[in-house]
Amino acid sequence: DLYRTVGARLGEANTLRAIGDVLQFLKRSQEALQHYEQALALYQATGDRLGEANTLRAIGDVEQFLDQRQEALKHYEQALDLYQAIGARLGEANTLKAIGKLELQLNPQNALRLFQQAQSLYEAIGDRYSQYWNLQLLMRAQFSVGDRTVALQTLNQSGELLMTEELSEYRNMLFRQAGKRLLKFLLWGLLGLGIALLLWWIF
Repeated sequence: DLYRTVGARLGEANTLRAIGDVLQFLKRSQEALQHYEQALALYQATGDRLGEANTLRAIGDVEQFLDQRQEALKHYEQALDLYQAIGARLGEANTLKAIGKLELQLNPQNALRLFQQAQSLYEAIGDRYSQYWNLQLLMRAQFSVGDRTVALQTLNQSGELLMTEELSEYRNMLFRQAGKRLLKFLLWGLLGLGIALLLWWIF
């Protein structure tokens, strides 16, 4: 309301997009789309092309979540054009990856090409975290097209990347989560064994 009162349209757009992010996190997708579309109109009115591109990609993400494939692809392609025009390589890489995920089931060969393009950009930027996750998708695409040997090499590459110093905090978080899951599995296993022994003793 304050942004609207003082006529700060860029601040209003940023707030609308942030609200959209929260709504999509809560899986209130239609409401998220409404806020993104309002933000998009403001970014376009103020000439903020990065904000416009980010919002178009966010709309595509929601539409992909809703399984609206064609609509998502349209918005991703619009976002991609803008990212390339302004030289926003991280946004470009993230959008290539998003389109690749969209294509993975129906057109794995095209998905493979998109993931490879995204990987090259992530490497050029030096974004190790995004490199690691994109390698997981790249490996899936390679398996889908029958390149199993290459896929195993990609798996090994992602493992080496995970062990680097830059990803140490993320690696430790993954190990903690894996440890919790293992503990839960063992506890349920022991509980099941205890119930089985109790039933055997009773009957």
